[in-house]
Amino acid sequence: MSTASGSCGRGSRSQRPGGFSMIELLVVVAIVFALTAISLPTFNGMLTSAQLRGGMGDLSGLFQNARNLAVRQNTITWVRFQNSNNRLVYFVDNGASPTNLTTSTPQIYLPANFTKVGPPSGTPTALDDATCGAASSSTLVTDKDTYFNQMGIPCQYSGGTCSTATPFAYYFSYTGSSGGPSWAALCVSPAGRIKALYWTGSSWTN
Repeated sequence: MSTASGSCGRGSRSQRPGGFSMIELLVVVAIVFALTAISLPTFNGMLTSAQLRGGMGDLSGLFQNARNLAVRQNTITWVRFQNSNNRLVYFVDNGASPTNLTTSTPQIYLPANFTKVGPPSGTPTALDDATCGAASSSTLVTDKDTYFNQMGIPCQYSGGTCSTATPFAYYFSYTGSSGGPSWAALCVSPAGRIKALYWTGSSWTN
């Protein structure tokens, strides 16, 4: 008798069905959406920074390649750029006997979001000589292409001569998915040191 009573008692218990209720699922979805909205600007900022640094790293490498070729081949190299299909393409040419851009020319295409700009007059501020590794009496060349002579020294080519050590600086803006443009610059010191710099909002840093 007692056994039957106990069995009946167990069978009368209500048990919760498995899985989540609709309210619980809605709460989870809301939390996921909230976390996505919070993290999206940070992710976009990281992506923009990575693309900006990646492009400038490739450009620095091309300049270094031009310098190495000048020394190795005992020639004058010329780092040139042109627009191709709405993108900036930089390439290494022979300074004394240019051949223009060919399939065998050392070259890089910067992402479409890159724009080559002139020296800034406000924000960001223009680079100073010391930041680019030049003496205070030097003048950064920003409107001419960089050449490297047979010793790997950056210079301006004219009339078959390219011997004076010259510092160069170039500026770029990058418009990513995170909003306003980011800024970068490339310095070539008189000794041939190549350095990419990035605007933090208050100063240039590498």
